[in-house]
Amino acid sequence: MVRPNNLSKNAWSDRLIDRLAYAHDASMYRLVPEAVARPKSEQDVKYILRHANDTKSPVTFRTGGTSLSGQSISNGILAEVVRGWQNYHINDDGNSIELQPGVIGARANVYLAPYQKRIGPDPASINSARIGGIISNNSSGMVCGVKYNSYHTMKNIRFMLANGHVYDTSNQDDYVQFINSEPDLSAGITACKKEIESQAEIVNMIRRKYSIKNTIGYSLNAFIDYNHPLDIFAHLIIGAEGTLAFCSKVELNTIDDPPLKSTGLVLFDSVTNAISSLSILLDEGADAIELMDDASLRTAEHFTNAPYDYTSIKSQSAGLLFEFQRHDPQEIETLMKTVPKNLMSVGGKLPVDFSNDPRNQLALWNIRKGLYPTVGALRKKGTSVINEDLCYDYKDLPKVVNELKSMCHHWKYNDAVLFGHAKDGNLHFATSMDLNSHDGEKRFEGLMNDLVDITIKKFDGSLKAEHGTGRNMAPFVEYEWGGELYNIMWRIKNLADQNHILNPDVLLTKDNKLHLRNLKKIPIVADEIDLCVECGFCEPICPSKELTMTPRQRIAVQREIELGNADSTVLKDFKYDGIDTCATDGLCELSCPVNINTGSYVKSLNHQNHSSISKAISLWSAEHFSLIQSLARLGLKMGKFTESVINTSFMNTITKGMHKLLGVPQWHKHMPEVSSPIHSIGNAKDATWVYYPSCITRVFTGDNDKSSVKDIMLEIAEKCGHSIFIPENLNNTCCSQPFSSKGYLDAAISIQEKTIDLLWNASNKGKLPIVIDTSPCTYQLLHQNKFLDDKTKSKLNDLQIVDIINFLFECVSSADRPKLSKEVVLHPTCSTEKMDEMQKMKDLAEKCVTKVTIPTHWGCCGFAGDKGLNIPELNQVATHREIDDISLLSHGYSTSRTCEIGMMTNSNISYRSIAYLVRDYLNQRVN
Repeated sequence: MVRPNNLSKNAWSDRLIDRLAYAHDASMYRLVPEAVARPKSEQDVKYILRHANDTKSPVTFRTGGTSLSGQSISNGILAEVVRGWQNYHINDDGNSIELQPGVIGARANVYLAPYQKRIGPDPASINSARIGGIISNNSSGMVCGVKYNSYHTMKNIRFMLANGHVYDTSNQDDYVQFINSEPDLSAGITACKKEIESQAEIVNMIRRKYSIKNTIGYSLNAFIDYNHPLDIFAHLIIGAEGTLAFCSKVELNTIDDPPLKSTGLVLFDSVTNAISSLSILLDEGADAIELMDDASLRTAEHFTNAPYDYTSIKSQSAGLLFEFQRHDPQEIETLMKTVPKNLMSVGGKLPVDFSNDPRNQLALWNIRKGLYPTVGALRKKGTSVINEDLCYDYKDLPKVVNELKSMCHHWKYNDAVLFGHAKDGNLHFATSMDLNSHDGEKRFEGLMNDLVDITIKKFDGSLKAEHGTGRNMAPFVEYEWGGELYNIMWRIKNLADQNHILNPDVLLTKDNKLHLRNLKKIPIVADEIDLCVECGFCEPICPSKELTMTPRQRIAVQREIELGNADSTVLKDFKYDGIDTCATDGLCELSCPVNINTGSYVKSLNHQNHSSISKAISLWSAEHFSLIQSLARLGLKMGKFTESVINTSFMNTITKGMHKLLGVPQWHKHMPEVSSPIHSIGNAKDATWVYYPSCITRVFTGDNDKSSVKDIMLEIAEKCGHSIFIPENLNNTCCSQPFSSKGYLDAAISIQEKTIDLLWNASNKGKLPIVIDTSPCTYQLLHQNKFLDDKTKSKLNDLQIVDIINFLFECVSSADRPKLSKEVVLHPTCSTEKMDEMQKMKDLAEKCVTKVTIPTHWGCCGFAGDKGLNIPELNQVATHREIDDISLLSHGYSTSRTCEIGMMTNSNISYRSIAYLVRDYLNQRVN
């Protein structure tokens, strides 16, 4: 497709790899767009809409792509509004917040936290869903119910019609302008309102259907809730799934976020008994009550340290996850005494304590919020997952559950899982589907037809409660609303979007088989990624998300390659987009409810692509690591000398050219000096600690004053009375990260085994604790060892390996010094986060100084060992929002020299090891 006039080249792509990457969202549908656009402003959007109108091309605006019903894919122009669409502004002491569509829902709550406020919608995907999708789907969630959904909390909205006209409900002049400039649309809205209000039966129907959660079709309640055409249309946009206008900004009224929360889980032997106990929780004013059937409860197996014994969950049983949120401590205390007692009196069992501990609460909520992807992980490989979203009177839930289970059994969906927002009567059910066969598609059609009949005819419910209409329910909108209201919806669509360019077929369609078309096939690719349901939970944390690809997109493209849908350009482009720019940091595993580490998969792709010669060279390097380390030191020394003779910018230019020709690393303006050599110190007999300096510490100095982290660590140990032993032959060992990160598996195993043997002997067979001064090295030794032989694993299990943070924390825990009077910023490494030590790192810093900041937009710096030297653009993109948070600070600390270099690259902050901060704290005089 030809790029629109005036739209910049970097805002438009028709590369096949991009089109395939955006052909997938979290749903079971697949559409390959003709082009992917990334508009940066309203003017860019106007160019795209003008082009779409001229060429009659459909255009779909997409943010997080967590849509479960196919709303965020297109066979026309797919316009992603994430990059450059993340501004916000808090108004009236937190009582409202203005948000652009690219802001993540959970991030909005972080911004509001100081005011003890939050946005009303709280979907399970809030950590990855963005405001554009939350508004477009009229999302609600676990706590908000109907009262605080997107529709009811929207205060103002700024939008652009398909004709390029922009209106803002916060501007009173736009009310007159809307009528004058859009006479047909305004008159049509007014006529529809009169038609609806003239029939009491229709008005009552609308009120009844919106008394429970309902997002199917347009928000018809706008016609009876508002009078002015602009107000009505503004609220029709909510839940319209991008079919009426493009929303460039929304202002939401916020709700209270009580600081005191208590969360519990109660189990019953049946869904009927669980629902019967709802009145106990409702009468006490529970803010959230989540129903989970037995299969849902067993998905806890995917979580490390599951909060309850998932193996003891009995067949046909059910659980209620509930939460109370209050301002009054006494009220919470009373509830924690009475609620468990009352639940047990009706046969409930509490497998975990009713708790106000944030860590326990998070563990429970993570299971519930991750149910869609974790249920997807239970499916047979090569099958897809459907997640339907229905609403009923909560009192009907036992009957509904029985009907749904019977229906699933009839159509041979025996792995169906039921869960949902019990207090709202909102049920989700997920099941796997084999869409690779004709029989599988026919069974899906039968399931959908029965589901519609049961919901509408038998229980007078809603076919969509909070996920939006989407492609899977668009053919049934008329069935739920009737012909007259269905025709009103079409009249509004035709008036607002005369050329039908805005996300056609997604909410209204003339194709009664639309839900059976463009079904996504899931091929078997590799064990590491086959569990992925493409939910998108991994995307916000990925450092390359605004440069090339996200983990989900890497997986999607690999599936397209496996299906034969890719050509040679995709294979070529994937080398840079999919492999080279993947930081392989593994943070995506933390966001993924089924623990998929796309970074590890990318490493395996690297391993497959390496030639036998390169593998042999890597293995030789691992066996002669002391020589490689010496060569690195020599190269650095020569580089620093050359830099001193010529200027840094000229050095950068030369090495940039050499990088393109020969692949050598580019020079870096913050490249440290060469550290002094590290030799064996002390002896194991008298030592209290073994100290293992990382190879980074052995090569680089720790700060601009050319000091060594090793010397700082020894100084701290001496002050704290620790006797340190640095073993011999240190320089021929390494944690293996330099090899494993590049996919050289054999070399990584070889040097890691050598390192473990060294530490085993140095620590007297594990009797002495071992401190490592670089967190990624600590993590590598502790966690990246699945390919080691059993003997080496046994040795490793006996070693007491301690990260630098824990060592330093122990050193200062009993020290009594005045806090240093300064504000510092921390950059926890990815490994610090994966080892769950971010809070301890902050506690350590707060022991030493008066104020500590971890940036709101903290994330992987993208330096990734030496990637920052080879692909500096990854580091720049990964850090820009974090650096914006801390632009006024000057002192930064981390636990990896390469990460510190990465953070200094694009900021004016001087970063060094947190050991320096502890040293400065301990060096103060004791009064």
